[in-house]
Amino acid sequence: MTQKAENRSLRIRVLILTLAAAALTAVLCSLPFVRFSSQLYVKRSPNTFVGDEKYAAARQEVEAQLETLRAQGMDGAIEEQVIERVNSKQEKTSMVIFTIRAENGRTGWALLTAGLPASRVLAAVLALGVAAWVLTFLALAAGRGESRNGAGTAALICALIFFFLIPVIALQLNLNLSRSVDLYLAGEQNAGMEALRPGLDRFLFDGEAGEQLDSLLSGLSYSVCPGVLLLMLPAGLTVCAAALGGRRPLKKTLLRILLYASVILFSLFILYPFFVMFITAFRSNAETTDMYFRRILPERWVFSNLKDTLDRGVLRYLSNSLLIAGGATLIAMLCGIPAAYAMARMDFRGRKVYLGFVIMSQMFSPVVLLVGISRLMNTLHLNDTLLGLMFINAAFNQAFAIWLLRGTFVAISSEMEQAACIDGCSVLGAMLRILLPMAAPGIVTTLIFVFINAWNEYTVSTVLISTTANRPITVGITQFSSFNMIEWQYLFAAALLATVPVVILFMLIEKHLAAGLTAGGVKG
Repeated sequence: MTQKAENRSLRIRVLILTLAAAALTAVLCSLPFVRFSSQLYVKRSPNTFVGDEKYAAARQEVEAQLETLRAQGMDGAIEEQVIERVNSKQEKTSMVIFTIRAENGRTGWALLTAGLPASRVLAAVLALGVAAWVLTFLALAAGRGESRNGAGTAALICALIFFFLIPVIALQLNLNLSRSVDLYLAGEQNAGMEALRPGLDRFLFDGEAGEQLDSLLSGLSYSVCPGVLLLMLPAGLTVCAAALGGRRPLKKTLLRILLYASVILFSLFILYPFFVMFITAFRSNAETTDMYFRRILPERWVFSNLKDTLDRGVLRYLSNSLLIAGGATLIAMLCGIPAAYAMARMDFRGRKVYLGFVIMSQMFSPVVLLVGISRLMNTLHLNDTLLGLMFINAAFNQAFAIWLLRGTFVAISSEMEQAACIDGCSVLGAMLRILLPMAAPGIVTTLIFVFINAWNEYTVSTVLISTTANRPITVGITQFSSFNMIEWQYLFAAALLATVPVVILFMLIEKHLAAGLTAGGVKG
């Protein structure tokens, strides 16, 4: 196929994709975006049983009312609710509630002209779609050079924003219709509701509700239709057209977009709890106990929460945790490095059995050993002491440290150590001067994992530490949570402070971490 024929085929494909995206967008915007049911008439008939004469008379009255409503241009359906109970005389009573409800829907075009915040998002989405289609054709028509690359890149960016803004329409609709209206009808102050009222009237009642808007809203139930999210189909076609229009490999471009989108979504999923912790740490008590969660960010940033938290002993708890985690890490590394070296370099009887016991020791939970640990600490007079927690945390992390360090040492060739020994260096000297500098990434990785495990330990500390001044941060933070009240702002402020040492440690040794994680990835 000649170059001219290839260009012609490419233009046809881009044209088909673009026209299909535009047509599908128009069709989907003509489908209902929101469905809602309104309560037109209610009749309660007490002391009525289904099938008796009173029930038939009430039913006939409701059907007559339905015909009257239909004559006025409002259609609906009759719903029945039967409530039965036994009174004080042990007699069974029944009440039938008849409700006439009307089901309605509003399309995307109706939303576009309603003037709601969701309307503005939809307008932006459609504008981006049109811009992407126009820029795609401009990139296709341009010759080789910067103009084609610029138009193609701009078209792809517009198409991607078009795609990722569509879920925002559904979220904004839920916010406007469900959350804002429900808060308003529940009697909660909602400053933004006054601005929403004209748009809700136009969107739901064609501007005819007037002063009866509040009463009409109270009888409505809403649901956002899948048609909103189906707009992602034409948006996906637009992305494909933009990629082809910019002369980009379609499969490679889509895979790269999928990769970046997955990484971003996964990062947001991971970081969201930390975001909640951060913003809650600076909220007032009234905001943390707000069951409606009106604001994402604090209305007023209360930085004094950190000071109040420190005044209640959190700084002492942090220093205790630093001593315990640091001491446990030091002990685990001092014992683990020689043990791992022996497992990696020396051949002795029982080595495999010892390795098996190292792995098996990881199977025992601290909870199972709590009674024995408590009796041992009492015997050694280390109960309720920081030194006792150092030894316990070091012991629980020892097997992990030995196993990880052994993999690191096995991955390093022994020839340089042998050469050092030939030059007169002892085995200990060869390990200290040759092996350990080369194993630095693996040692750093082991160090940080042991430190974090010791820093996060809670169960043993809760049992062994009874003195308030000796509590680590994991136990001390529980003072903000009681049976009848949780001080969320102080709880999250303390948690925020507790993450600072670990973050600093990561920042200091991050460059060694990636190499250390793969250092033991060999068979040995």
